[in-house]
Amino acid sequence: MARMILKWRYIKAGTPKHGEHLVKYIATREGVEKCDESWKHQNATVEQQRLIAKLLRDFPEAKDSFEYQDYCENKTKYNASEFISRTIDENVDLIGRKENYVGYIAMRPRVEKLGSHGLFSQDDTPINLSEVSKTVAEHQGLVWTTVISLRREDAERLGYDNAKAWRDMLRSQADKLAGSMGIPLADLRWYAAFHNEGNHPHIHLVSYSVGKEPYMTERGLVKMKANYAHEIFKQDLYHIYREQTAHRDELKRVSKEQIASVIEAINRGAYENETVELMLRRLADELSDYSGKKVYGYLPKPCKNLVNGIVDELAKDERIAKLYDLWYEQKENILKTYTQTMPERIPLSQNEEFKSIRNAIVTEAFNLALGLDVVEEPEEENIPDREPTEDEVESVSDEDQQEPKNKWELYRRAKELLDEDSENYDPNRAVEYLIDSANQNNTVAKYLLGKLFLKGEHIPKNVDYALRWLEEAAEDGNPYAEYLLGKTFLKGEDTDQDAERAEDLLRRSADQGNRYAAYTLGKALLDGDILPQDIPEAIRLLKESADSGFSQAHYVLGKLLYRGELTEQDIPKALEYLEKATAQKNPYAAYLTGKIRLTEDAHKDIAKAIRHFEIAAEGGNDYAEYQLGKLYLYGKDIPQDYDKAIEYLTASAEHGNKYAEQLLHNIKNNRNISAGMGVFRLFHHLGRLLQNQLYDDGKDGRIDRKLRRQINEKKQAQGLKLG
Repeated sequence: MARMILKWRYIKAGTPKHGEHLVKYIATREGVEKCDESWKHQNATVEQQRLIAKLLRDFPEAKDSFEYQDYCENKTKYNASEFISRTIDENVDLIGRKENYVGYIAMRPRVEKLGSHGLFSQDDTPINLSEVSKTVAEHQGLVWTTVISLRREDAERLGYDNAKAWRDMLRSQADKLAGSMGIPLADLRWYAAFHNEGNHPHIHLVSYSVGKEPYMTERGLVKMKANYAHEIFKQDLYHIYREQTAHRDELKRVSKEQIASVIEAINRGAYENETVELMLRRLADELSDYSGKKVYGYLPKPCKNLVNGIVDELAKDERIAKLYDLWYEQKENILKTYTQTMPERIPLSQNEEFKSIRNAIVTEAFNLALGLDVVEEPEEENIPDREPTEDEVESVSDEDQQEPKNKWELYRRAKELLDEDSENYDPNRAVEYLIDSANQNNTVAKYLLGKLFLKGEHIPKNVDYALRWLEEAAEDGNPYAEYLLGKTFLKGEDTDQDAERAEDLLRRSADQGNRYAAYTLGKALLDGDILPQDIPEAIRLLKESADSGFSQAHYVLGKLLYRGELTEQDIPKALEYLEKATAQKNPYAAYLTGKIRLTEDAHKDIAKAIRHFEIAAEGGNDYAEYQLGKLYLYGKDIPQDYDKAIEYLTASAEHGNKYAEQLLHNIKNNRNISAGMGVFRLFHHLGRLLQNQLYDDGKDGRIDRKLRRQINEKKQAQGLKLG
């Protein structure tokens, strides 16, 4: 399996000399390399073994190198020499002064010289080794040192067995290196040299800032590794990904089939567990006089034990057990892409990745103790994308479309032939007219061709042909082509995902006033799953979209301000945005407005809550129907109406709401509604949590955001395609 190893650290200003004997070893190693090659297969000497032991004590991270792997497999003089040389090579910055380090990487044996030495940088300006060495040695800030290594066979296959290839690669990645260090490109200074060594050719890279002090975070380091790996392995990324994930794809296929059946059993099984119900009631009793934070971590130990006991009881269910096993298989399969060390499996109650279920249990117990009725949240809001209208798309042209110009006449004839209600419906002929119009540089026709072929509307889907026309229209500055193309690269469903290209296209479109692009880019920056999270910029773009009257942007801003998780909570402002979205018949906004009016004391208004729930219910929102059903069932804030309750609950259940199904089941079987619903909510939440974490591709389900980011960072570090 092709792999890159990158070592990275910094030298502090004024680092003293140390490890003199190691320096001597460096000085003498050229002679060793000239020995008869018959020595290579002899056993490593006692002196070599002692030196290796010392190196491992001083530099334990050396165990991660290719050379150490080779030495462990076959402890010969050659492999020992290679490991010793490489370890010293990687750690020479800790052995001598910075000035010596620059000179060493430029002049050491087997460096590929591009003149009098092997040092190169961003351009072809001649490098004075003495001056550079002195400058680096006297630099008062941090100097970062990097070693990037490949196996010989990979270096030769990929063309990285020479200094020029490494030089060109590093130059192309300079802006990304500066970004990873958190400094402007203009402040970056870097120097490198290529060492064509044995089985593992590598480069040494020295970088620092002449302005702003660099700050390399773990995320920045991972990003830098990913950039280099992606560039180095770009020739065969697809093959690497396919080889590394073939077994995982099979697991995912089988897992998804099992998950679907398990979740269906959970949702349809009207889950009942008297043991959990009794434990939940006992916990409610224990917490009835508790005045501390309603969070697991702050509870007294007896309560924590009771919570853990409830989790363990839930985990006994064969359906949950199956999901947990699948989760562990998936986790271990992902880990195998970058490590062979598998963590020990632990009980569900002790797994910190599922701590949210513990807090859910605490919440349910408190609600049960206080006699509160829980307002459930939609688990997944599959809000359909609103696409630009024909009028919006056609308005981008500043030409008089009513003039009898041939390209617009062709376009209009094509539109008529795409009308399925017309007796003249002929999509193939329509495409011919659109192509003729597009060839006369009608960007609207180009956009429509791209959309038709991409969506498979009227004609067979052809992604390559779609991208061709969209690219042409985008190059002409069509904001809707930029939007559709950007969204396509962002999702990565019909073509390879390209987050950087997607952001550029969406931003170009948004800058032209495209509210759909502003919303899509803002949402992506808000989520932080594909693009790096940027809350201020996300809010700016969403406001820009909302100001143009886009209801989904109003809704997202309202939800953001209400929850107060990523920005400061502002319920009055949230309601203002949500009301605007509701006015456009957005059922999600109407539901959330109803929830706020029902539960927030400072803004409580039962009449308004009912009205908004009704608007949402009319739009097919099953959670609004569920809430209306509960309100009429309990008769707490409105007159009780059993018939209306059953009507709304039935409608909600028919729309797929599992809580409504369970509540109807409890009513039918005369069960304790509050406790029974509490247990079901816990069971359903845990099942969904396990399911979401199993899906790491972002297409067939959701995964915990933090976990997905960690997985993607590891994939990127390996140069792999993001799932």
